[in-house]
Amino acid sequence: MESGLLLGSLILTSVLSGLGALFLGLSEERMHKLTPYLISLSAGTIFGGVFIHLVFKLANNIGYTRQTGLIVLLGMAGSLILERAVHWHCHNQDHHIEAFSYVLVAGDAVHNILDGILVASSFLAGVPAGLAATIAVIAHKVPKEAGDFGVLVHSGFSRNKAVLFNIGISVFMFMGAGLVLGLSTAVAGINTFLLPLVIGNFVYIAGADLLPRFKEDEGIGLHLAMFSLGVAVMYAIPYLRQLVLV
Repeated sequence: MESGLLLGSLILTSVLSGLGALFLGLSEERMHKLTPYLISLSAGTIFGGVFIHLVFKLANNIGYTRQTGLIVLLGMAGSLILERAVHWHCHNQDHHIEAFSYVLVAGDAVHNILDGILVASSFLAGVPAGLAATIAVIAHKVPKEAGDFGVLVHSGFSRNKAVLFNIGISVFMFMGAGLVLGLSTAVAGINTFLLPLVIGNFVYIAGADLLPRFKEDEGIGLHLAMFSLGVAVMYAIPYLRQLVLV
């Protein structure tokens, strides 16, 4: 595993956590129109990363057994439990928004630990898998951080404070990645367990959280185009890497 690429991926993802500030410059109407298509793009990149890179690496490098399938399902169930536990999407609720802003920050911290685990575990499987996971995490964070940023500002945070909170809690990604790297040296074959969990988490995010948001939208053609663009980006990763290395 190339530790430099892993570190660079985590830093890039942390910096992009402040993208919400850019979205706040848009009118509420434009943001409302743009977000669903960002979600479609996110779903495409996540599904593309899972089925083009992560499952491929899992099947070829580790092997896919019935037990592996159970671990994937465990990853999906764990994601559901985590989402409920930290009220990840409760920013859609209208009550107690002042108090909830801090719950939202705490939930994001927990989720960032998971993001670090996802990225580091994928890099253990190989550079293309790691880059695919990084892009998938970034694609998911952009619309999410934009929404979270709006909630924090609406609940009384200044814009600067909201950006600093979004970027600051990204340090928890490094904690998650450090946990994986520590386990990888202490426990042989840990990625046999971690990579299926990563796949289960991504499938849950894209299938249960993202797809339902646009599958019944009237502009399904543009949604499919954005979804396909996300898949195409993930498919092109090995070729883009070859161009960079030339």
